[in-house]
Amino acid sequence: MSGAYNIGLFQTCIPSQCVQNQYTSVSNGNNAPPVYAKRFYNAAPLAIVGIFIQLTVCFLCILTAFIYLPPKPALTCFIAPILMFIGFIFQISALAEAAYGINLNGRSSSVFEAALVLQVIVILLAGIAADRIYVVKNSLYV
Repeated sequence: MSGAYNIGLFQTCIPSQCVQNQYTSVSNGNNAPPVYAKRFYNAAPLAIVGIFIQLTVCFLCILTAFIYLPPKPALTCFIAPILMFIGFIFQISALAEAAYGINLNGRSSSVFEAALVLQVIVILLAGIAADRIYVVKNSLYV
């Protein structure tokens, strides 16, 4: 592969073609893309844990929005935003771990980074909503 190429999480691309990234310790050819042996060793588990936490938060949001709202003012309103923030920390640390090994400038990397930016916005909105629920519920019982 000669010329400029983009390194993503899953593939390395030049303008004419894309090649799967190799996660072995030996290169398979003369023009093979760079080898990423143990560079993503901790990135995948961190991202998976973050995604599972996000799925739990989605379930809690659906549960709170449509099925169950705490009858008395409680701090349970803040569980979803706190878990969302913890999932965000796991995912941003996965991105930092992956960036330690290579430059993340591919399409899959851009999607992951955009998801993290949107996640920050959602954390803020969920925190505001949780605060409003807490204040409204608290004013009903005063």
